[in-house]
Amino acid sequence: MTEGEFALWVLAFFFVAVLLAALVCAWLIYWVYRAKLLQREERREMIERGMTPPQSTGWPMGWPAVKAREQELVYEERRLRIEKGLPVADEPANVPRDVLQQGLVSLALGLGLAGGYIVFKTSGFEASDTTENWFLFFGVISPGVVFYGIANIIHYRMTRNRANEAETSAPGPVR
Repeated sequence: MTEGEFALWVLAFFFVAVLLAALVCAWLIYWVYRAKLLQREERREMIERGMTPPQSTGWPMGWPAVKAREQELVYEERRLRIEKGLPVADEPANVPRDVLQQGLVSLALGLGLAGGYIVFKTSGFEASDTTENWFLFFGVISPGVVFYGIANIIHYRMTRNRANEAETSAPGPVR
């Protein structure tokens, strides 16, 4: 098999793969359309028979709906705390957890960048100047990312007890 024939086979395989992906996407779009059509038909029939249909889910589904529901719950909790006379924190309750998560991710990312730089330098791999410059850039910024992650972890360790104390020392409900 010559290089031209091989390139032709690769091109044909790529074309068939793209065509199959397009067909699968069209098939999925059709079935989502059918499901929506059946939901609308069911809703219309319920209205015609005088029944109250369930609340429509509307557009947000999946991740946006989850974030919207989280916001609703945060505001509901805030309203209940205000009604009971409990202090309301200006920051959400999960901020220390977010700081810890951000610190751990930054620490892992910085160590990964440093590890990549070390492996590249010790492997003896011949690379272009652009690749060497990128790995040098990773090696230079990795300590900053590691120290940022460590700073977030230290911040979490220093402030997690204060957040717990603020919640436990809250006064009782005002009557």
